[in-house]
Amino acid sequence: MKNTIQKWGGYRKFLISALLVLISSVSVFAQNVKPYTVDLNSIPATNGERTVTYNRASKTITFKGNAQDWKGTGIYPSGGIIISNYNVARVKYSVPNEEDYGFILVLDYNDDTLDWEKDKCTYCPSYLNEMVIPLKSGQKKLNGIGIGAAWNVPSGKIVIESITLEKDANPKLTDVRANDESPIIDAAANGSFDDSLIAWDFVKKLGVGLQYEVLFNSICSADCALDFGTDYFCTLERPKPSKKEIHFIKEKGFKTLRVQFNPNPHMLDKNYTIDPRFMRELKQIVDWCIEEDMYVIVCGPANDFMSDEAWVKKVAEDIHYAGYTISQESKKQSKAFIQAVWKQIVAALNNSYDEHLIFETLNEPTDRFHEHTFQEKTNCAVCKKDFALLNEFNQMIVDTIRASGGNNAKRFIMVEGLGGGCANVTTNLFKLPKDKVKNRLIPAVHNYPMSLPPWHRTYYTETIKKYNITDCFADLDKAFFSKKIPVYFSETGHGNKAVPIMEAINCMKDFMAEVSNPKRSCAILLHDSHNKETFYFYDKWKLQWFDTEYINTLLYGIEGKEFPLSADFIKKNEVNVPSIVGKNLLKAPVELRDGEGGAGLKGDLFVRSRPENYKLEFEVEKLSSKAEIYLAYNDYKGNWTEVMTRNKVKLLKGGSLDGAMIKVKDNTVVVSIDNATSCEFETAGELYVLGQDVLIKSIKVME
Repeated sequence: MKNTIQKWGGYRKFLISALLVLISSVSVFAQNVKPYTVDLNSIPATNGERTVTYNRASKTITFKGNAQDWKGTGIYPSGGIIISNYNVARVKYSVPNEEDYGFILVLDYNDDTLDWEKDKCTYCPSYLNEMVIPLKSGQKKLNGIGIGAAWNVPSGKIVIESITLEKDANPKLTDVRANDESPIIDAAANGSFDDSLIAWDFVKKLGVGLQYEVLFNSICSADCALDFGTDYFCTLERPKPSKKEIHFIKEKGFKTLRVQFNPNPHMLDKNYTIDPRFMRELKQIVDWCIEEDMYVIVCGPANDFMSDEAWVKKVAEDIHYAGYTISQESKKQSKAFIQAVWKQIVAALNNSYDEHLIFETLNEPTDRFHEHTFQEKTNCAVCKKDFALLNEFNQMIVDTIRASGGNNAKRFIMVEGLGGGCANVTTNLFKLPKDKVKNRLIPAVHNYPMSLPPWHRTYYTETIKKYNITDCFADLDKAFFSKKIPVYFSETGHGNKAVPIMEAINCMKDFMAEVSNPKRSCAILLHDSHNKETFYFYDKWKLQWFDTEYINTLLYGIEGKEFPLSADFIKKNEVNVPSIVGKNLLKAPVELRDGEGGAGLKGDLFVRSRPENYKLEFEVEKLSSKAEIYLAYNDYKGNWTEVMTRNKVKLLKGGSLDGAMIKVKDNTVVVSIDNATSCEFETAGELYVLGQDVLIKSIKVME
């Protein structure tokens, strides 16, 4: 028995040994599979759209065209590329110019069931020079390999050194977010600062500023399948930041640049460590501003993204994404995130910068999941808690800035209220933080005078002037100016695609008259966006200004002057509104049954197109004896308002009143509308026509 056991033990050792040799042989064989080297000479000299050219001698691919043009080329050999023996693709490349982006490598698998972006595309960032990409398991063939420009980029160059398909038993796949760089630290031991300045005098120096949204991440960073790493700028339809662009802004007359700093998708770990590459971009922009003798506001993160399902999902699943909301439910996590971000900002920016660097606590912080977001109610229990929580967060940020010492211990700090709105800093629920240094805190407000709910109004009216300009400044006078506390409008302006330019100019003349009032200390910053459909005042690629008359209105207005518009400009851009008297305001009849259905009449329909006081005439058909019409609107504060309960509104014909409800009796119902009521729903945005068991055939404004 003993001999048998010994014999079996010998066989066992032999089998194990043989198996190890076999595995080793297979491994060596696998490692020795000859790589497939892509013939770069097969890249065409130009693509069909002529948006890509290829120089074979230098291996340089040049992208050129409009930002939205497809700019791609590729290698598609006859019969495709068999990939059964390979498990990774390796591309070696370089991006010769600092202003250029990386590119998209397309592994075009011969499988139509695969998602093009998610399964076939990989972004190769500009800051790397090699990417090792896994081939999808089970795939046997590539139709070809494509090379495309980054999204929304009009031009650029890349150099492709080589593309190979390889077999590697233990491949080191590229992590575009991997980073072993040290944190960005401001190493200056001391620095200059004008200690004699107080906030009241300081704000007057800021003049007109401009939003610089280059570090404000696009939401598609969350919902797209590609990982752009730190090369996220291409998703914003704008070039990378440059000193040339900042000089261009300074030359126009802007004195201040506001950098919305949103590091939310650039975290390296659970402690919210920000990618040093991202912090380096921030520091570089600040340096360029200082070199141009401009003031620069570094604004803490926004929480815009937290209203997007894709972003919330990323925050829950991906360590690189983070966010915050102003709510008790997320207080612990939000507080940790905000404090971690600010600790890194103040470490990177301190003694190297004098008073030209300003901090702003957060950008439009709100409770993103609450029904009153951007229309906070002082009598709402949840909103009250949100006000208190933001006060706590603002205090924490100020304390964090001061605790970093050096120039930060005395730096000017702008403090926002919920949503950035004027009403939310003038309420007694808002508290300026306690500060160890006097006269260095500045309330920050956002005011888009023609952006009352629901967003942009087309025409500037006296009602808009009252609600969003006159009343706002009266509230600021009481809360701050009368106490020698300045106010900074860190965002204002008009959507240049939504508002006719003469309407916007007339509005800003009134606005700037309030700003430049010598009894106040106030300055403004024009919101400019990467989005060409909203606020877009200069071409980011060509560096050309749009709507210069509007911009000059602000630049002159801050000095208490009026920019002289040419007669030709006024004639070309004056808005003439045709009368709506006697015209059917409905595009088609509207049936209201069982409380379902309704019509909405846009407030802009009534501006300058109707008599001061008028009648609304409804041609109707009763569908039952219960036929009713109900008229209402949300006022500019979001409060639901019933038209028929207004004092000067009268039912003249066709029915009887039951509270706010019109009980329909005849086929014609007539309601008198006074000017004040009409101005209310014009400003608020829409008049709602609701009810039941009635067919409304037409609605007309009558003398």
